[in-house]
Amino acid sequence: MERPVRIAVVGSVDERLVADLRNLPLRPDVRVLASLVGDSDSLARQQPEVLFVGLGDEPAEDIGAIRLLQRLRPVAIVLVATADRELALAPVAERLAARLVVYPGVPGELAALLEQVLQGSDRPRPALFLDLAHGVADEINNPLLFASGHLQLLRAALDPVAARDRRDQVDAALAGIARIRTSVDRLHLLAAAGAGPRRLEPVDIPALVGNAVAGRREGEPAATVSMPPGRHEVPGDPEQLDAAMTAIVQFADELATLGSTCHVELTPLERGLAVRLRARGPGLSAWQLPRSFEPYYPQRALRGQTHGLGLLLAQTVVLGHRGQATVRRLPDDTLQFDFVLPR
Repeated sequence: MERPVRIAVVGSVDERLVADLRNLPLRPDVRVLASLVGDSDSLARQQPEVLFVGLGDEPAEDIGAIRLLQRLRPVAIVLVATADRELALAPVAERLAARLVVYPGVPGELAALLEQVLQGSDRPRPALFLDLAHGVADEINNPLLFASGHLQLLRAALDPVAARDRRDQVDAALAGIARIRTSVDRLHLLAAAGAGPRRLEPVDIPALVGNAVAGRREGEPAATVSMPPGRHEVPGDPEQLDAAMTAIVQFADELATLGSTCHVELTPLERGLAVRLRARGPGLSAWQLPRSFEPYYPQRALRGQTHGLGLLLAQTVVLGHRGQATVRRLPDDTLQFDFVLPR
């Protein structure tokens, strides 16, 4: 994997924050400093890419030091707040063009925040997308069940011989409802995955990727896939991880269908397992990295793309398992997505 991200943590923050950052599977380089002013030399030597700051009760000096640091070099600023100080620090974060994180938070929030600030993304927090997914699924579910029930009663009342054509029409409508039902189930799974795994058991990730490959349609262009031999297990929720691996393979295959060269590779790491997708081809040169995990951005960015929730689903599951989901552009214009699950 590439050079670790350099992170500095300064000021009064919960010591568990430092441990959570260091325990991310991509192993960022995390340094702890007492103050922005007193440790300015250490900051200059490390040149952090991300600065987590816990502001005290009289933050004027630290705010001035942050402004000076922003003028000297590019650095992403994250203000760390407890729940009772969130409202008070929100306007400060806005004035500093900084992100605000409430700690402790939900599983995966730090990893998602880190990915966003490194990409310069201003999209809403993933939790907002998940709330929307949950609300849409619930709103569709009841009328969907109502329509499905009435169609089934109508079909049962039709004579199989005399009303064969009408039964065929009802069957077609029921098949359409089944497809909608699948989409609603996916939204429910997406919303639930944000809270983390519902159960933990050893899950063999190469086996899940192999299942996704086996489920491909024959005769269509597909991404190449390489996996290490043997079992490579991570603790997790089998249903969620299966959906995530399937989404990654389907996204790669659709890029291949659109003419891109795509490769999915599984790589064991010291403290985790990386599922890497590399893609290069038509339309990807205009891909906006900060928007990669937005719902339906792939569908808007690439004509013909249908898996609009796939990347968001994969990211949500991986973050919920306390992993990391990142994207970067390589010098040859290749897009590289890394989904890293901790062991």
